[in-house]
Amino acid sequence: MFVSDSQRIGAVVVLLVMLALYGVYLNQLRQSIHEIPIIWGEQKPGLLAVELKDDKDAVGIYFLPPETTIKQIRENTRIQGMPGKNDLMKIKDTGIDSGSSIVFALGGDLKVGDMAAAKKLALGLPLNLNVATEEDLSLVPGIGDKIASQIVQLRNRVDRFRNHSDLMAVPGIKEKKINAIKSYFFIKQ
Repeated sequence: MFVSDSQRIGAVVVLLVMLALYGVYLNQLRQSIHEIPIIWGEQKPGLLAVELKDDKDAVGIYFLPPETTIKQIRENTRIQGMPGKNDLMKIKDTGIDSGSSIVFALGGDLKVGDMAAAKKLALGLPLNLNVATEEDLSLVPGIGDKIASQIVQLRNRVDRFRNHSDLMAVPGIKEKKINAIKSYFFIKQ
């Protein structure tokens, strides 16, 4: 097969154009990916697992030292919003604990709530047995919809649980089951 000089030049030009387009594409792709540096990314004892959100969406879950200030959180995440009066406050002074969700409102205010039960369980954080819903309880291995419903009914009758052994009043829950599931719960007095 005979290849003329013009065909060779054409093939080289096509190859160079394709490489140039590929380079432009990679450059744009690299610029469009905004990686957030994980400043507190390891789950260690003493750190609080906190979900951070702004008015638009979730930013992520961070493991923060209790001495972290709200200002440091703003500076080291992609949270948008105006500085607020709470910026110099440390996390430990806000009443935030592990499993909390912090929403940074546009006015600079903080709204503190709870992280979803599924996220807590995925992170190995226990649920508060005195506030967990039926749906939350049914996520725990060994507790189905029926037992979850019975636990909530019992809690409504007794007002609140004082310890894990209170669950033995639920039909089908014995000491063996309590030992298997108690690591998934805590009881806030």
